[in-house]
Amino acid sequence: MTRVTVLAGGVGGARFTRGLLQHLGPDADVTVIVNTGDDMWLDGLRICPDLDTVMYTLGGGISEEQGWGRPDESRRTSAEIAAYGRGWSWFTLGDLDLATHIVRTDLLRGGATLSAATEFLCRRWQPGARLLPMSDQFVETHVRLAADADEHRAGELIHFEEWWVRYRAKLPATEFVQVGLADAVAAPGVLEAIRSADLVILPPSNPVVSVGTILSVPGIRAALRDTPARVIGISPIIAGSAVRGMADACLSVIGVDTTALAVGLHYGARSEGGLLDGWLVDETDAPAVPPLEAAGIRARAVPLWMTDVPATARIAAEAVCVAALAPIGLLHTPDPDLELDPATLPIAEFAFPGPLRDRLVAALLTGAKTTTTSTLAEYRVEGEPLPVVGGRQLVVDSQNRPVAVIETAGVRVVRLANVDLDHAIDEGEGYRSVAEWRAGHEAFWHSDAMREHLGQPSFTVTDDTPVVLERMRVIARLHP
Repeated sequence: MTRVTVLAGGVGGARFTRGLLQHLGPDADVTVIVNTGDDMWLDGLRICPDLDTVMYTLGGGISEEQGWGRPDESRRTSAEIAAYGRGWSWFTLGDLDLATHIVRTDLLRGGATLSAATEFLCRRWQPGARLLPMSDQFVETHVRLAADADEHRAGELIHFEEWWVRYRAKLPATEFVQVGLADAVAAPGVLEAIRSADLVILPPSNPVVSVGTILSVPGIRAALRDTPARVIGISPIIAGSAVRGMADACLSVIGVDTTALAVGLHYGARSEGGLLDGWLVDETDAPAVPPLEAAGIRARAVPLWMTDVPATARIAAEAVCVAALAPIGLLHTPDPDLELDPATLPIAEFAFPGPLRDRLVAALLTGAKTTTTSTLAEYRVEGEPLPVVGGRQLVVDSQNRPVAVIETAGVRVVRLANVDLDHAIDEGEGYRSVAEWRAGHEAFWHSDAMREHLGQPSFTVTDDTPVVLERMRVIARLHP
């Protein structure tokens, strides 16, 4: 099972995680550590904007048009509160959304932690991932103003949501201050989710007040640096502009340029004491790739607009792929005393060099792929013996670089018609039925490249074609 941990803000993190879940399939184990620095008390209720946005988005209850809040909302209650001269006229809550805040506040006032309250709320929405607040302690992001504005004076701290929503981040500011941070600790399960993950992703969330706030919680940054998982980020900046919101205003406050390159370097390479092993930038930012790689961050330029769920799933697939190729050296073996000499091992090649091999290798390294299938004809043409249980092979990528050592855990030779669903799903390519698996494999086996490899221009599989089903496990992941 693939274990992925995501550090998310609101809309961007929520939409990315929804695409990630589609890409990984129903068996994925995904934990989302959510920013709670935007949280606040309003009208006597505890409001958690990012937690709710992630929960609603993954649970199918989000307003797709807005990206936040519930669809088909009314605001009669907020209007009544305003009639009493209370509340913030620029921050109105919908009636359906208010129900979530009321239940959360009731749980908190009854002694529940924010983690427990979040778990309770998620029982209704069934988001398909475990949602964890970054901390159970209240940490609120405030903004120090550089000039007077309305009733506020220069040097005063105002809540981030007021700066963001009321003033649209246009008021000059000097710093962001996490009020309550001194007393905060990572919520239960947060550090373990980072340390035990197969992959950690920093999605296209605000790097200053979303991901940056999560990183400010004691212990989280250190856990990211120490995790054996690879840490991959997706740029929230495309062609010099924020994908969503006003991240450029936040970056300006901390002195970072609004470019995919600058944000990647702001996070830094893990090999140099930073956080990233890999960084995805948009195709329009392809010139950023060489300097990122020179800084020790494996980079790739791919389409990054999250126009819909399938497009976002493709971005998630690219993140998984770049994770497989990110250079962080020897990662781990289950047995610390295991001695390996890759030079003595037979080579294992998945598909032909190119995008398909890279996807398969990525799935293997993240744990999504634990089975593979070949026709018996391939072994005969190549003159290779069938794999044996306990046998080890050296996996290479499209550039013929060694990336992993695998050990065979099971071998079967069966008719093509007898391939079972478990084997198909465990190939890690997102198949959800044997028919879907077979269609994908037939397209590969009937390709010109495979027919040329076999020396059979009309090679065609049938129900009776013998295929070799291999189950395997990664015992060492190597630098490319």
